[in-house]
Amino acid sequence: MKKFKKRTKEEKRSLILKIISIACFSVALFLVGLTYFMTLPAVQSRILEIQDIFNRIEMFIASLNKLGAFFTILALFLIKSVIPFLPLSVLFISTGLVFPAPLAAAINVLGFMILVTAKYAWGQKFGGGSAHKVLVKSEVVYDFMDLGGKGNWWMLVILRFVPFIPINTVSRIYGATSMDPLLFCLFSVLGFLPRIVTWSIIGVNITDPFSVKFMAPIIILLIISGISVLVLRTMLNYIDKNKKKES
Repeated sequence: MKKFKKRTKEEKRSLILKIISIACFSVALFLVGLTYFMTLPAVQSRILEIQDIFNRIEMFIASLNKLGAFFTILALFLIKSVIPFLPLSVLFISTGLVFPAPLAAAINVLGFMILVTAKYAWGQKFGGGSAHKVLVKSEVVYDFMDLGGKGNWWMLVILRFVPFIPINTVSRIYGATSMDPLLFCLFSVLGFLPRIVTWSIIGVNITDPFSVKFMAPIIILLIISGISVLVLRTMLNYIDKNKKKES
């Protein structure tokens, strides 16, 4: 603990990100073992009893009006751009509950585009917000992210790739740049697509939570999260080194 306190702020952040990435990989490995355990005959018999309950839930959801569900889901994405009351993962999973995986993923991509475009437009009109004001104070970060120009597109992809980076905050920051709205939307989807697909598949199989079809996307999502945290750690370390040179 004393050694941790003696570290600089940058060193602490780097260590914490490393721990988070290791935790993601560890949980993924644990779920791989759990998935194998659930294939054992004795465990399967108990799972079938629980599965019957989930099948009834699935039948109820399937009876819902698909067109109404479609417009309701898109409306929730738009509302989330203003009032972040609902976790994005819940929206993605809900779509998977109602629609088959390919269609659910397509609807979720459309909903995500509505969400980020709305917040991008907000950033264009009212500025990038408090986070943007902090970032522009550093000349290295300002130049690296090209905040005074068209915005660093591959940095946008990385920021969308990392699981705990606020979506609306990033959208506002890039809205304050001169990046083309269409390119912003496409690069945002590109970085977020792995999570959109995996959450959609999880939603489709959520009524069968003990199956490989349910566990596999979660394992993949954890691995993606671990990799993205390591990428972010590398990028931040690079920026820190340039800051030291700047000073």
